[in-house]
Order: sequence, then C-alpha cells, then structure tokens
Amino acid sequence: MSDTIIDEAARWQAAQDSDAMDWDAFTLWLEADPRHRAAFDSLALLDDKVMAQREQIVALLPTAPEPAEPRRYWRAASLAAGGAIAAAVALAIALPHPGAVPTKLATYRTGAGETREVALRDGSRIELAPSSMMTIENDRQSQLTVAGSAYFDVPHRPGRDLTILAGGLTIHDVGTRFAVDAGVDSARVAVAEGALEISSPRIAKTVKLVSGQNFLASNSLGLMQRGAQRPETVASWRRGELVYDGAPLALVAGDVARYAGKAVTVDPAIANRRFSGVLTIGDGTGLVGTLAAIMALDARPMGNGVRLEPARKP
Repeated sequence: MSDTIIDEAARWQAAQDSDAMDWDAFTLWLEADPRHRAAFDSLALLDDKVMAQREQIVALLPTAPEPAEPRRYWRAASLAAGGAIAAAVALAIALPHPGAVPTKLATYRTGAGETREVALRDGSRIELAPSSMMTIENDRQSQLTVAGSAYFDVPHRPGRDLTILAGGLTIHDVGTRFAVDAGVDSARVAVAEGALEISSPRIAKTVKLVSGQNFLASNSLGLMQRGAQRPETVASWRRGELVYDGAPLALVAGDVARYAGKAVTVDPAIANRRFSGVLTIGDGTGLVGTLAAIMALDARPMGNGVRLEPARKP
C-alpha cells in the first residue's frame, strides 16, 4: 500500500473531529479504491489498540501539560513521520486525564427533507432520516445517541462493543443492518440482517433480535413487544415510503410529523389504533391528509400543527 494512501487515510481520520468534515467527499474517497478503506480500517484498528493500552502508555510517559481540548490531529503528523510507536506516544499525551469526563465528539442533525450519511472509523455507516439527530458520545465512537430515525450498516467484527441509546432503549450491536426510530418516550428497532441485543431498565431480560424481527417500546402507550417485520421494509423511508404492519397510530403520527415538518398529535382515544399500509413520502405535505383519509379520521389544525381525531358524524 502506498505512502500516499496512508497519508490520505490519516488526514481523513483527523478531519472527522472537525465540524467542517466533508462527509460526502470522504464517502467518495472510500469508494474510489478498495485500498482506501483498507488503509482507513487499519488506522482505526491501530487507534483501538492504542486506546486499549492507554493506561500503560500514560504510565511510561513523563508528566505533560494537559491540552485545553483533546484533539486527534496526531494521526496525520505521527503516522506520516513513521510508525505506530510515535502514534501511540502522541495519542497518549493528547488523551484527557483518567478522571476526566469524556466529551461529546460530534453531533449530526438533519432538517426537514434532508438526509445525511455519517461514517465511523470502524467502517460503520449511519444514514439519518429527515429531522433527526445523532451524537457520538465518546472518543472511541463506541456509544451513540439517536433521536429521530436512522439506518445502521455495521460490518461484523468480533469483540466490537457498539452501543446505541434511543428512546430509553440500549442497543448492543456487533455487526448488522438495522433501523432505529426514537421519539420522546418511545423507540422501535427493526433488523434487516444479522442480530443485536436490546436492554432497558423497563425490560426484565435482554431481548435478542434477528433478521425479520422488530421491537417496540412506548411508555405513553404502555407497550413493550417483539414482532415480525419483512427485512425489505426496514428503513423504508430510504426508498421514499413509510411501510407499516399493525403500527400504533401515535407512532405513525410521529413519523409523519418528521417528514411533514409540523407537529402531528393524536386524540388519546385513538392513539393505539393500528395502521397497516404504505404512505408515499413525496415532499411530506400530503402525508397527514393521506393518513387521515385511509383511517377515516379528521385532521384538525391546532396551532402550528395538526391533530388527528375520530371523524365527526355529519
């Protein structure tokens, strides 16, 4: 592998800590040559090994002033200069004090009508749906928090410990393709390929999901259930559709609001009514009307949003 590719991979590693990171350009670079991903992954593995030996490395170093803000720009300079030892030493100096609280590295948001792809150092890719947010919680990129909808494509790696926090659920993944929809007091997880585990203070026993299964938890609806879902319908929003099979109306309304760009509430009397069908997203403006028509409901304007209610008799 050429030094040029290693240098480029190191620069992309360092650039991910910047708010100005060009994720589209990074994705194009990864896909341009198989050697690019191999180089990037090799640096990520080195990073993980150094982090695992952090305490031992720090113990061997003389006391050094702590930087005002932990940075990872060591990669481009130290790797290009010539080796894993230099990289390990530089990283150890840059690490925060052992008692320090880890900082949030990055937060990614999408507006109405926007999607965004985020690539992690370990090769995982996350696609955020419109009006969604994801935060990387630690410098190892091993813990993420999601609000809204996201699709995960996580390559299998033995020993991986990727944790996603979403709507009160904790998702543990080793390598799979799955979708997460997280609201204020609810969360849904659906697996398209592979397997994962879900835990929560509200769940007595860890739940394992495999391809073709989903899990729904909602405080307001008093629901906690596992069900079946066709893998091809997982994260159907990526194809411009919202596909449901017996989903509570309150959760469907939450999804619709994300694409319509306005609040969509539901009369408590019908919040748990089930909906099955396919909604075409389009520009989002027709979703509320379509849903109301299919379920024979009234969509009543309320403030800056809409409230779905039982149809009034003529």
